[in-house]
Parts: sequence; C-alpha cells; structure tokens
Amino acid sequence: MTKTTAATLLAALLAFGSNGAQALGADYSYETFKTPDAVSWVQLCGTWGKDHQGTYRVVHADQYAQSFLYVQWMTRDANGSLHAEHTVAIAELDNDHAEIALSDITCRSTPRGIVVTAKADSGHDDKLRRVTIEVGPAPGQYRFRPQRTR
Repeated sequence: MTKTTAATLLAALLAFGSNGAQALGADYSYETFKTPDAVSWVQLCGTWGKDHQGTYRVVHADQYAQSFLYVQWMTRDANGSLHAEHTVAIAELDNDHAEIALSDITCRSTPRGIVVTAKADSGHDDKLRRVTIEVGPAPGQYRFRPQRTR
C-alpha cells in the first residue's frame, strides 16, 4: 500500500468514530491512530445483516510496541462508498496494559459473522500463542479467546 493510499484510507477510517474499549488502564479509541504508518493491516471480510447488506472490516494498528484491533460493520451508500455503521475496539488488546503484539492475522467468514485469528506475543504471559476473536452477528458483539500452551 502506498503512503498516499494509506493516508487516504486512514483519514476515511478516522472519520467514522468508535466506541472506546472498556478495560483496565488507558483505553485507546479508534481516533488514537492519527498517522498512516500506525495502521498495518485492513481487511474486508464476510457479510452481516439479515440480507447481507453490509460487510465487516478489520483494522490492525501497531503503536506503543503492541497491537490495537478494531472491527467495523460497514455499509455502502447510494454512490457505493463504504461507511462504518458501528466500530468496536477489542478491549482485551486496546489498552496500555495488554502488551500483546499480533502477527499473521487472518479473517474468515462464518454463518454468524467472522472469525479473526492471529499469532500473539504477550509482554505478560510467555505461554500466550494465538488469539481467536469471534465477531457478530450483532453490532459490537465479539468473543475474545486466548490460546495458551501448557
């Protein structure tokens, strides 16, 4: 992705607003990422709604040596432009106490929403290896599942 494309994408993403994460420590809302280089991965994945009227968008950013992840419920207007109907921050990641860095992020569609999986490296727990986030179907609904080695 070129810097101009990334800057344009980030400006559009920041215009949509978000709900802050609810977790211990300082929460980082979607508006935190004011520089295009913080956003490292954006993926449209799966559809939502009874008639599949929208699509999910997953946004990953790296800042403060950790990952921040946001999921958006997107729709298209009459001109075909995407707009975020709802944005949720993944509270287990999006605070200054998480210290979890994600890599190898994937997203797949399911009948009820999407599933985001990633390798995880934790500053607190050397046994954390992967995370799975099941999203949907209702706006803002998700389930965070850490997977640890024994």
